[in-house]
Amino acid sequence: MIVARVAPLPFLLVALVAAAPSIAHAATSTACPARPLARCFTVTVPLDRSGAVPGQVRIRAARVRSRRATRPPLIGLTGGPGQAGVLFAETYAVLLPTAGRDLVVFDQRGTGASGLLRCRGLERRLPTSFSTPAGACGRSLGARRSFYTSADSAEDLEALRVRIGAPRIALYAVSYGTRVAVEYARRHPERVERMILDSPLGPDAPDPLARETLAAVPRVLRSACRGGACGAAGSRPVADIASLRARLRRTPIRRIVRGSPVRVDADDLLTMLISSDIEPDLMREIPGAVRAALGGRSGPLVRLKRTLLGAGDVGGVSAFSPALFATTTCEESPPAWDRAAGPVTRRSQARAVADATPLTALYPFDRAAALTAGLLPLCADWPAPARTLIPAPALSARIPALVLSGELDLRTPLEKARELARALPGRARLLVERGTGHGVLGAGAGGCADGAVEAFLDRRPVPRCVRDRASLTISPARR
Repeated sequence: MIVARVAPLPFLLVALVAAAPSIAHAATSTACPARPLARCFTVTVPLDRSGAVPGQVRIRAARVRSRRATRPPLIGLTGGPGQAGVLFAETYAVLLPTAGRDLVVFDQRGTGASGLLRCRGLERRLPTSFSTPAGACGRSLGARRSFYTSADSAEDLEALRVRIGAPRIALYAVSYGTRVAVEYARRHPERVERMILDSPLGPDAPDPLARETLAAVPRVLRSACRGGACGAAGSRPVADIASLRARLRRTPIRRIVRGSPVRVDADDLLTMLISSDIEPDLMREIPGAVRAALGGRSGPLVRLKRTLLGAGDVGGVSAFSPALFATTTCEESPPAWDRAAGPVTRRSQARAVADATPLTALYPFDRAAALTAGLLPLCADWPAPARTLIPAPALSARIPALVLSGELDLRTPLEKARELARALPGRARLLVERGTGHGVLGAGAGGCADGAVEAFLDRRPVPRCVRDRASLTISPARR
């Protein structure tokens, strides 16, 4: 975690209305453990709103009161999928300019204290559970697995709005949370006063072969190395990555570090790049480490792998649920295969899709990277969905929206943020923060996203910024 900032987990990942008296009568609350500023409460919702599968989920939420609430509450949606929300109540209270708005955060179903989903096999493999086959987890969950989608979370959000008595709400969402926010806006547009979408997914589900991430690598590397930020290695970072990737496909690096074996292969190279998008300074070290490895010195690359892909700290399953991550991802993301087919056929079909992708669209990586970086390792043996998802209606309401994107973001690349901003009807503004990666608000890059968010929530015009190295490019979604 970064101070005063939520580090969204990868998908590879908050506000108040002109306060009517009814907003003040939130559910009976109790003090949140170790969070004196927030008051927690629960909202009970059906597991399956059709009633076909029995069960309930108690959604845990926390509310931070404004001294004078005059605007709709701000609801904060965290990333993942799988990241709990209540533990970020005070972080969001500091991070977000909530004057005049109560702040509400909640653990989405299957996370934190909201009916935590658990699959021990995935938990034992943290943080590699993003690429661990999850079929056994899906089979153990049975029919329940089909009710942990973004649509289900969006309807839980509506139940939360009703419980706190708010005629309308504002939304701050980051990473995967933007998918829930947009889903809610599609289903309940009249209830959304405005929304801030930070490091968003595109208007459609992520590509199952991660081709949007692969396509963004050359642009992101060149941007990261702009102005000599990567030293001499910044002169040709993309070509150097391609050269080392080809070498590592043939012969991975193997070292012994402090008595433990360390292996660096071509897939690690891509994962390191993606992992560094929340730490741009580390991203700028990668070209130099790659150049050193090409020259026979693997030490810098090995050290960077240990830094970027080490054990990691996701705070345990109460802070992040690998089972929920797998369930939501595999249930609702469009695969490159027949969901009714077996794992062998699915892998064959995915390879056919990869083979049909031009290598130029994947450079400096390759088709093997598309197969390993996408959903295939996690979802190839996931059981066939037990229900058919009904798409939400297209978003037609002109909801004021502020879309934030970091130019160095590889998990949810800038290109997808542009697509989303264009798809939102009429009133979206796209803000692109230079020198910043995944998770723009509070990233501390010296730009002006924080001021833009404050103005937006205060219903003032979003200010323009001086275009320096750390500036923000502001543009309307439609030209």
